[in-house]
Amino acid sequence: MNENYLLLNELKDVLNDSEVKNNQDLTNVLIPFKIKLERDEEYNLICTKLSNAITLYLVTNRFKAPKSVLNLYNNISNVACKYRGFPSFINWF
Repeated sequence: MNENYLLLNELKDVLNDSEVKNNQDLTNVLIPFKIKLERDEEYNLICTKLSNAITLYLVTNRFKAPKSVLNLYNNISNVACKYRGFPSFINWF
């Protein structure tokens, strides 16, 4: 299966979580990434930007978020770290 498809399904599950549905700010953070995945945009870039968006949400909300969002973050963080690190590696050499 395609990585975008798997992430899209996971993101849909997160958006269907009752805690997320009741939190309009969090829903507004996640919906644009669902749209990007539906448009089949670049997976690594989406993971990186989604990771940044969740981090910003956590910082502005006293590090509190539904468990489904934290699980999503954990699932994409490795991809995001690799994507951020690759340009850094190139700059060194």
